[in-house]
Amino acid sequence: MATPTSSTVPNVARSYDALRPKILQRLVETRASLDASLARLDEQAARGQLDAVLERIGNFIATGDLGLHRAFLHTFLAMRAAEAQHSGAVLAMLVAIGDTAADVAQEQATPDSAELTIMLTRVTASTARAVNDLIAEELERRSELLGELRTKEQKALDPA
Repeated sequence: MATPTSSTVPNVARSYDALRPKILQRLVETRASLDASLARLDEQAARGQLDAVLERIGNFIATGDLGLHRAFLHTFLAMRAAEAQHSGAVLAMLVAIGDTAADVAQEQATPDSAELTIMLTRVTASTARAVNDLIAEELERRSELLGELRTKEQKALDPA
């Protein structure tokens, strides 16, 4: 992810932190449109899950550390898979969270709102790319495992 110059990152990160409660409130209000599983949760539980994602977005804005962000996304995908959420649905939810954050930032009339909106758009794009990469890597891993199992099965059926 291309980050702004180091002198502007703290300003954007501070602006994001200040705006985070508004973003969280908007997400809680619209959670049914973000993900069906969030709609089934009570408000406090949904707020907790959404706030965790927003916290990681803030960390990514502040640090630009794609490796750390990717590790969070990997864990988040695994947690959601344990809740029977398809990876495509998780990707859509994460993009919707990022889009909502950018919308809220754009609505603000602050000196940093344009820069924050751009940063949130970049973070969302980086998140989508990282999740797509993680999904592709998992598919490749499963394909290799399937190939190995088929080879073993073939050898067991044809011991010659």
